[in-house]
Amino acid sequence: MTVDIADPVVLSTIAQTAVLTLTLFIFIMSFRSQNNANKEAAYQKVLDDYTDAFRMLVDKPELAKLQSEMARAAIPGSNIASLSPEDMTARNYLMLLYGLFERTHLLYRKKWIDQETWNQWSTFLEVVAKHPLFKDVHRTGEGMYDKPFMDYVSNIMNAEN
Repeated sequence: MTVDIADPVVLSTIAQTAVLTLTLFIFIMSFRSQNNANKEAAYQKVLDDYTDAFRMLVDKPELAKLQSEMARAAIPGSNIASLSPEDMTARNYLMLLYGLFERTHLLYRKKWIDQETWNQWSTFLEVVAKHPLFKDVHRTGEGMYDKPFMDYVSNIMNAEN
């Protein structure tokens, strides 16, 4: 028995198989894209909660005591415990900015923002990075932030020395 490719039944079977394969491929790609979007949204929620937690430190300076005790335990010799309440509030604000810069740098690395936009953020970062409390945030944040971003900030700080 020979199969004639011009036979309408054979052509119909080939076309149905191709359409089904293409539909399955599109479904898999759509599912994968939706899965990635869900992961990004979940991580964004964590970052938002992190930002809210630090915002609370700025809004409620009485929490500085807890932060000082944690710093004393985690980073022996840190000057955080000796900061005035005003300096602690300023430091916490700089931590909020540090997290914002980190997230913006990540968006730049993912090519979600363009070079010109990043240059504007980078200029702002270079100004803020000159503040001694910002330098302390950077130094004490070792391992708690995105390494490529921390390296970027380190390069800024080394360039001014």
